[in-house]
Amino acid sequence: MLPPDRPSPTTPPPSQEVEQGDAPDTQPTPKVDLPRASRRKWVIAGVLIALPVIAILVAPMIGARLVRSRGLPALEAKLGRHVTLGAVHARWGSVDLEDLVVEGDSAGDEPPVRLPHVHAQFAILPLLTGHVELGTVTIDHPVIVVIRAATGSDNISSLIDRLRAKKPDGAAGGGGHVAGPTLVQINDGSLTASDEDLGEIDVARWSAQLRRDGACHAELGDARVKLAAGPSATATHARVDFTVAQSQLVGLPSLAVDGGGILLWKGFSLSGVTGFVKPIDDPAKLAVDLKGGYGGVDRVLWDAKGWLRPATREGEVDLNAARFDLSQLKPILDGTPVIDPESTEVDASLRLRYQGNPKDLLHVEDKVAFDGHFHLSGLSLFQPLLGPMPVRRLGFDAAIVGELKPKQRRLRIERATFDYRGVHATIAATAEKLGKQPAVDVTLDVAPVSCQTALAALPMELTPALQGFRMQGVFKTNIHLAVDLSDLDQGVDLGGNVGIDGCKVIEAPELVDAVRLQQPFDHAVQVEPGEWLAFIVGPDNPDWVPFADISPHVINSIMTTEDSTFLRHRGFIPSEFRSALKSNLERGYFRLGASSITMQMVKNVLLSREKTLSRKLQELFLTWYVEKNLTKERILEIYFNVVEFGPGIYGIGRAARHYFGKPAKDLTPRESAWFSSIMPNPKRRYVHFCKGAPDAKWELYLNRILKRSHERGRITDAEWETALGQHLTFNRAEATPEKECLDMIKRITTPLPEAPKVAVDGDEPDPQ
Repeated sequence: MLPPDRPSPTTPPPSQEVEQGDAPDTQPTPKVDLPRASRRKWVIAGVLIALPVIAILVAPMIGARLVRSRGLPALEAKLGRHVTLGAVHARWGSVDLEDLVVEGDSAGDEPPVRLPHVHAQFAILPLLTGHVELGTVTIDHPVIVVIRAATGSDNISSLIDRLRAKKPDGAAGGGGHVAGPTLVQINDGSLTASDEDLGEIDVARWSAQLRRDGACHAELGDARVKLAAGPSATATHARVDFTVAQSQLVGLPSLAVDGGGILLWKGFSLSGVTGFVKPIDDPAKLAVDLKGGYGGVDRVLWDAKGWLRPATREGEVDLNAARFDLSQLKPILDGTPVIDPESTEVDASLRLRYQGNPKDLLHVEDKVAFDGHFHLSGLSLFQPLLGPMPVRRLGFDAAIVGELKPKQRRLRIERATFDYRGVHATIAATAEKLGKQPAVDVTLDVAPVSCQTALAALPMELTPALQGFRMQGVFKTNIHLAVDLSDLDQGVDLGGNVGIDGCKVIEAPELVDAVRLQQPFDHAVQVEPGEWLAFIVGPDNPDWVPFADISPHVINSIMTTEDSTFLRHRGFIPSEFRSALKSNLERGYFRLGASSITMQMVKNVLLSREKTLSRKLQELFLTWYVEKNLTKERILEIYFNVVEFGPGIYGIGRAARHYFGKPAKDLTPRESAWFSSIMPNPKRRYVHFCKGAPDAKWELYLNRILKRSHERGRITDAEWETALGQHLTFNRAEATPEKECLDMIKRITTPLPEAPKVAVDGDEPDPQ
């Protein structure tokens, strides 16, 4: 009901009524004064309507300012690190941050955290007092980089410690604090971590949901772990699930892996790894259940089952490969020496026991003890470097016991045993500084076995020249090798003995029988592919020179450059083995063979010149046999009458006449030094004869050979002085025109990519 003196708002007063179609009243409307209380209500209503609008309009400006003036200092106080921030886009109750970077502990340190984009929900009002209360935080494309030096310092440990702390050590921006988010959603991040002692971790993609309380998970894609000790692991996809309460881990996490791989050493990898590591009945214990194949083959060929107890840093896992034939690995065997893989069977088992120090995560002394066995049978191989024929029916049983200390990068094989065709061998080894240049110490022992059994254990296909030998006695071996690949200048420690001296040959095949070598015999050499030269090694050969008629200067010069201790050793030069091994390791491939004169004679007379393991095995045995049954003089006599001194020039008698037009007994010290200088590659070095005389550089090389002979007392002072005053002169009676001669050399030799090296007692360079 309205007051009596106030007209109805819907009924105009009589004086103001307007008939339809009439012109409007042009008189001004009288002013109506509202009561004061009514005006107050309208003002309040207007303010209430305007406040949200104003808040919406000014919130971004206030929020952005508060983030920088209050939130950022509070975050820096919480983390104890300098934090840089790019653009800030604030809204009511949320903010978007661009290019948030948490710096390292000190200048020059790699920033551990880079966040290109962060969307955070927060409460505005607490910012006014310097407090940050976060709700859901979404982080896109974070980049996490963790670096730990060998000293133990890293760029993230202090950050983690402060995140775990309830309050920062100091407060900035008015003493505020940061309350962690209730949920963190991470999308498409990357993670790299490197530790100079342990290795590297690289995760190309990862996403996660992390709650302050409740279930959390993280998913990893294309992850790789590379241990400094050598082994590495990869995973196409992995998922980690865990639970937290008040930001603290509750129980143990679980890990599921799909498409994983483990490279144990070069050429051997586990692939297609699937399975899980997850808590079981014991809340402090994880069950391990994994399976997979080898080398990318899509078959399940092994499984790993066991347990881990992280709190006490211990665990045990059994890795088993049930017996299978190698045809199941055919895709990865193509292009390898393995042939007929369906005839080869393999099975293996390995038990790993993990033990660590739970008190100190940064100075941990973890170790993995292992023991296992391996069985191989029916293996067939064909590789030209092994020999000209396939090697068949190889097989052995092996067992191993040892431990690995990843942090120390140290592997110790306490005992590895091998049983092969009646021969039992044991290896003990340590490897320090595991990686590209480890320091290795290995001892090999072969238990006493009959000499005939040891010889028969060598594959027939690799030792055709040894078939028919019959032996008596006992064979045993102890060899020690120590090499530091990072410091080869300290040399190579190679020692021990091959106990073949306990053996005696009671019957030998006819072609290599010492009885045949003690008298004249037929010999044939391949001059060029498809072209052979046959001659008699004995008096019926017009170029034959008996030992007594060979100039002592030739013998002494050849011994100086090829085998200085020939008269004292028994066919092998231990010091040269060490030098050759060191040189081969420096080059990264095997080139020098440490051949004695006896070994060269055996190679030239009893074997082919092919560079294969087959020839080397036979060469070693036959060298021992020849030294046992021939005198040093007879070995030299055969050697000098069959060795090559140029294209088609075999034997010192033929060579002395060709180069100098004289018999071998009349060769001078300088002429003898010439034969020493061309021995490593007589065809290639024949170019000096083609040109009529050695050049000045080669004459200096001859002087160095003569100097070494003089220092060893193999030529007198007078002979040394005379030789230094001479220049080499070739006899040209058998010479051909220079161009024709050089064309022949080019045709029968392969040009060397670089100057060859010639060993004069192992250390004189070839000046050519």
